[in-house]
Amino acid sequence: MGGFGSNKIASNPVTDKLRSGQPAVGTWLSLCSPVAAEIMAGIGWDWLVVDAEHSPVGFETMVNCFRAAQLGGAVPMARVPWNDTVWIQRTLDAGALGLVVPMVNTAEDAKGVVSNMKYATKGQRSFGGSRVAAYIDGDYRTWTDENLAIIVMIETAQAVENAEAILAVEGVVGCFIGPNDLALSMGLSPRDTGPGTAHEAAMMEVLAAAKKTGKAAGKHCFSGAEVTLRIGQGFQFLALSSDAGLMAMAARQAFTAIDFTGGSGGSAQDAQGKLY
Repeated sequence: MGGFGSNKIASNPVTDKLRSGQPAVGTWLSLCSPVAAEIMAGIGWDWLVVDAEHSPVGFETMVNCFRAAQLGGAVPMARVPWNDTVWIQRTLDAGALGLVVPMVNTAEDAKGVVSNMKYATKGQRSFGGSRVAAYIDGDYRTWTDENLAIIVMIETAQAVENAEAILAVEGVVGCFIGPNDLALSMGLSPRDTGPGTAHEAAMMEVLAAAKKTGKAAGKHCFSGAEVTLRIGQGFQFLALSSDAGLMAMAARQAFTAIDFTGGSGGSAQDAQGKLY
């Protein structure tokens, strides 16, 4: 994000990237830890999404995760539990500069998301201020009209059918495919996904709708290689795993590298330089 920190920003770097056709890559925060959020922000992600849908994160902890993300220079965002007026407005007031909203299946659903994220006369968001307003260069109310990253989730077969209409809704910046829920909706198992499958074809259908409407398509990815592949295909709003997933992967790799027999009996220095 180029050092948000305590600086005032004139525009949202994520929204700017998506509208200009560039990729914006981030990860999910599901450990419910501001310390983990601060560490992740320092990696260099464009954005960090606090997952309030599928983690036990509390509201006050979410606010502190936003602060930690901001401190490290990443755009603070959240996935709210549902397309719900109260959740959307409170999370924006808490300092999110964008939201990922689940289970958007129709254009009417998408219009509801936009309405909940915009102030009158374009929406129904109630004005009560936002803790992030002090870091905005300008009036927060007018700034949000163009700068909030409004990302709707397309994660059902119905949403795929309606993808073009959903993405054509004014105010929607982009969409985010939930590959697992999409597979469930299509009656598929994880073995039925990947190149050449109906699941992959459905995701490409969403990507085509995004390109046609001039909006950004995104997806949850499971490896850096997949992020690279999807960027090449034209996806933009891309998530790589999560803080919990990345921690588990690194821990698993380190643990499986241990030889509990002691190997050749070499010293710790042989194994990794001057260890102690």
